[in-house]
Amino acid sequence: MSGRFPLSDTTDEFAKNLFDGIDMVTDDDSRWPKGLYDMSDRMGRIVTYDRFDAQFFGMTESMAQRYGPQLHMLLESTYETIVDAGISPQNLRGSRTGVYCGIINYAKCDGYSEYPQPDHTTQMNTLMMESINSSKSFFAARTAFIFDLKGPAIVVDTACSSSLSALALAVNDLKLGYTDYAIVCGTHMTFEPTIYQIQQELGFCSPRGIPAVLDESADGFVKGEAVCCVFLQRRKGAHRVYAKVLSARISTDGNKKLGLFHPLSKTQEELMTASYKEANIDPLKLTYFETHGTGTKAGDPQEMSAIYNAYCKAPGRSEVLPIGALKSNIGHTEPSSGVAAIIKVLIAYENECIPPNLHCKQLKQELRQYFPPLLAINEKYPYKPGMAGINNFGLGGVNAHVLIEPNYKLETNDSLRIAEMIPRIVNICGRNEESVKHIMNFIENNPKKVTNDFLALLGHTMKYTPNLNSAGMIYRGSMIIKKVSENNNEIQYEYKKQIGVLKDKKVRPLWLLFPGLGGQWPAMAKALMPIKTFADKVEECHQILQEFGIDLKDLLLSEDKTLI
Repeated sequence: MSGRFPLSDTTDEFAKNLFDGIDMVTDDDSRWPKGLYDMSDRMGRIVTYDRFDAQFFGMTESMAQRYGPQLHMLLESTYETIVDAGISPQNLRGSRTGVYCGIINYAKCDGYSEYPQPDHTTQMNTLMMESINSSKSFFAARTAFIFDLKGPAIVVDTACSSSLSALALAVNDLKLGYTDYAIVCGTHMTFEPTIYQIQQELGFCSPRGIPAVLDESADGFVKGEAVCCVFLQRRKGAHRVYAKVLSARISTDGNKKLGLFHPLSKTQEELMTASYKEANIDPLKLTYFETHGTGTKAGDPQEMSAIYNAYCKAPGRSEVLPIGALKSNIGHTEPSSGVAAIIKVLIAYENECIPPNLHCKQLKQELRQYFPPLLAINEKYPYKPGMAGINNFGLGGVNAHVLIEPNYKLETNDSLRIAEMIPRIVNICGRNEESVKHIMNFIENNPKKVTNDFLALLGHTMKYTPNLNSAGMIYRGSMIIKKVSENNNEIQYEYKKQIGVLKDKKVRPLWLLFPGLGGQWPAMAKALMPIKTFADKVEECHQILQEFGIDLKDLLLSEDKTLI
């Protein structure tokens, strides 16, 4: 997983802000002047969106400027989510990897180019490239182009359910064997005020700018921004597993008496029921539900009714069902809200705690009939990870529902023994010296997080080969970790670091070193035998050579000086 969220440049920052109860909906003039059109100035804004390393992605600066920050961050998040899965993005080149991108195309709000002059060929070519490159229709294709991915490249626009609908399509293609990997992403940023103004005037958006989901004071949703991704693959070949997708389905409301844009509880309930029945899942095993939860007068009651009927009333639930509402923390990120919600659930899994919802002080009167067994999480909620549901519904009636369960792998004390018998070398590469130092400092300053699994993932992703289409990872560092002492299971390590820079992109030659004779001594392998990998290999070789009358273990382990 990876992403950019309001006040959060990384998923780690996002997690910290969630658990600290930070209101990530802020009041500032970073998009347009405060007080414009008498709109609320509060919105969930991505703060850092102007730092793109064009050369790394094989682009010129002038080319990159045409794409805009949404695509820039989508490329960055795609790279990061592949790396977070413990895979080098270079190893995916040419693979059957699909890109499924949830996006909303609002008409007439991306600005207009300068007036075209038909007799000015250069200007016409420029306008043509700008119109194509800035089109969201090409976000998935551009991502596949940059990373050289050969699976489907699909943009999904079902309004607010876009990214969760995209995930359902990706899961289906994996099940059918059409793809080997899938990158599912959602992207939404608001740089132009027209749509926000219209939605506030018509009462969709909160005039106070407060996403009071489930609360009596709820008066509409608040705009939020997110560019985020998750990486899907079959479990058998996975290096890292946060969770398993049990079911992912889509449905549509069809014809409704209240009109196309009104959510429908009955259809959502039917989708939820079909989701757990298709996967042969006991609905009473659901331990957490992350809602769409917009804070609108129509949306919240319809959704809570569906959840209650599908997961509480029908199966006869007696235990409480915790209810999460991410939009109360960051606003409504619209097409990216589904993937953002999944990332929140994965954060809850990793920390065994559900972050609190915000702004719910008094439960809305018409919702109280569902609470309990539904339980609004307004404080940090200790949580034993289990099956979770994520819900999305779009303005046009497209619903998406996903069920996941955590990876139940448990950490052991041995996982922190990263350099037990002999020193360990960790190789690191980066775009600049600071990035290499950043990883080195993380390893040195976070001994509780640096496990054998972590270093294994790092090893996979740092196998970087120079690439003609990219400025690449030219800075290389190596870190030697040596155990110094251990007291009460607290291990002290010594760290030695060095950093160099690659002057050209050629693959470095293979060196064969011949050490000469006299490199043997009695019991020369004895000190290495406590290392299981080494001992197993010596045993294997010993068995082979026994057929020829050679006692390898005697040669390598005996103190007898005459044997050599």
